[in-house]
Amino acid sequence: MYIGVDYYPEQWPKTRWAEDVRLMKELGINVVRIAEFGWQLMEPEEGVYDFSLYDEAIELLTSNGIKVVLGTPTATPPAWMIHSYPEILPVDENGVTISFGARRHYTVNSGKYHQFTKKIVTKMAEKYGQHPDIIGWQVDNEYGHEKSDRSYGALDRAAFQCWLKEKYQTLDELNQQWGTVFWSQTYTDWSQIPTPRKVYQEHNPSLLLDFDRFCADAYTAYNKLQVDILRSIVRKDQFITHNFVFTDQAINQWDMSKDLDFVSFDNYPVWGGLAEPIKPAAIAQQHDLCRSAKGGKNFWVMEELSGAQGWSRIGYLPRPGHIKLWTYQAISRGAEAIVYFRWRAAQFGTEEFCHGILDHDGLPKRKYEEVKEVIQELKTFGDEWINASYEAEVAAYYDIENAWAWGIQPQSDAFAYKQEFLRFYRPVHSANVLTDLVTAADDLARYKAVIVPIYFLTNSEFTEKLKQFVSNGGTAILSYRAGVKEENNFVTGQTLPGALSEFTGIQIHEYESLQTSQQNMVVGIKGTIKGQESTATIWCDLIEPTTAEVLAEYKGCFYEGTAAITKNSFGKGTVYYIGTALEDAMLDGLYDDILAEAQVDTFKTNGEVEVVKRGQFYSFLNHSTTETTPVKLPDGTWKTAATNELVKGELMLKPLQAVVLINE
Repeated sequence: MYIGVDYYPEQWPKTRWAEDVRLMKELGINVVRIAEFGWQLMEPEEGVYDFSLYDEAIELLTSNGIKVVLGTPTATPPAWMIHSYPEILPVDENGVTISFGARRHYTVNSGKYHQFTKKIVTKMAEKYGQHPDIIGWQVDNEYGHEKSDRSYGALDRAAFQCWLKEKYQTLDELNQQWGTVFWSQTYTDWSQIPTPRKVYQEHNPSLLLDFDRFCADAYTAYNKLQVDILRSIVRKDQFITHNFVFTDQAINQWDMSKDLDFVSFDNYPVWGGLAEPIKPAAIAQQHDLCRSAKGGKNFWVMEELSGAQGWSRIGYLPRPGHIKLWTYQAISRGAEAIVYFRWRAAQFGTEEFCHGILDHDGLPKRKYEEVKEVIQELKTFGDEWINASYEAEVAAYYDIENAWAWGIQPQSDAFAYKQEFLRFYRPVHSANVLTDLVTAADDLARYKAVIVPIYFLTNSEFTEKLKQFVSNGGTAILSYRAGVKEENNFVTGQTLPGALSEFTGIQIHEYESLQTSQQNMVVGIKGTIKGQESTATIWCDLIEPTTAEVLAEYKGCFYEGTAAITKNSFGKGTVYYIGTALEDAMLDGLYDDILAEAQVDTFKTNGEVEVVKRGQFYSFLNHSTTETTPVKLPDGTWKTAATNELVKGELMLKPLQAVVLINE
């Protein structure tokens, strides 16, 4: 398998390069990613190309047995280009043109920028597309990251109007689908339609959702422009990928991934200003998202955190063991290559305090030795591990358009889409249940249970698939605010949960949005959660059962005794509806019952231990920085994948320890 680093030879004197490569070889590095920010070096002035620096770096690396992944440099248009063609710059929602001086300073709707992109990608492909030791390409870098996913300028407005004309064909249809009769917003000419710049109140929700769709389509087309050029020139065995950052931008990773050989991902469990890493379930969910975006295909981690990160603020220092732990977590969930960010901390520029395997002094220390240990272990079993299958019994529905709709109308100051999606994903992670993320295009038949968190913006195709899945014997878990919106972002005219009413066996005639300062209580009345209490935050659906049975009720509010959680039989299957944001303990108890009834395999552990089964390999990952935790192993004799040491009965996991076992 490939274990590598992100390397920036242009940031170091050439007299240092040989020492860097020597240390990489000593470490066991076999691949580097380079050039993704090197446009100025490759095209120092318009139409003048110079690849000499990268020629020299590539020769040094490859002659020492290190393979290369090249990044196209389109995330950083050079100063000469912006000076001569300022129309390339994006415009924010206030109408302010974003300045040159950082990165991602282009609008994807600039025809001029497309021209420059075609030229540099073509020149790079012609130069390196047949090189025997260049194994692949990363297109651009982190599409849409740092608020670069949306631009509101004149070029964007013209492109948006063209996109709308193609989608709706007539203004009558657009006006109907957007409900423009509201507030006298009816359009009589395509040119009247704005990009959603700042207004006194709020824009039409249907316009906003279509603008997000338009922005995503524009990026998908821009990515395809680069991919098509590369495919027409480079060797067929040079892969093409892109390193996503999953932050609910106006980017459709599922659509874009269709044009890529596989998906890559940048994994930063902690970043500048954070006092501690994000929760293990949040990291796991992003890996599951990455794997699922390409139909379960293995992915690369193109940037894996290796040191404290930050720009003007520095984040938490990863503790000894974190590098290995996060590496093994990624591989457990489908990664087939790990590229650490970065080789050495920069001495200048915005990322001076993004620490790498080597710090500013360039000397190998603790982090270097930890990566060496990881690489030495993986040499013994890594290839078998990355070829092992990941077979999930549970799926969670993820629709980027639903995330956009929630971003447009969060309805509570306590609501955050990623936080609430994670709330309903976390219990299966806690039970160590293998989980895929699915969209409307996926087949649900192979799963035993499907979680559908905060299904606000419905998708008619998925709704019908879900009903069929449950009718055939599957289990569905829905949460508050399900069935509210139609696909054009209109609120349904049916009693909530709209098209899901018969399916869930409930009706919702009233609801309450709870702000940060508010909370109610829920008490369980059946099953494992009987007698258990939890706060109810963010939202309360006041549920009236029609055919469903009640599992929990509200307490201590004017709707005390009203159903908060229900269970309904539908066909041969079962539908659960959770009408509020519950605490972890009650959700865990509820999911215990649900998963047992659905006959889903679980592996309960104590503390912060995560267990992932990939083929014959079982990963045991202790995310605690302080607690040694025992794990009861299944019957039989086990051996460590790296050393063949035999283990039986119980495994003692030290803080941040990561162990991979195989059943004998």
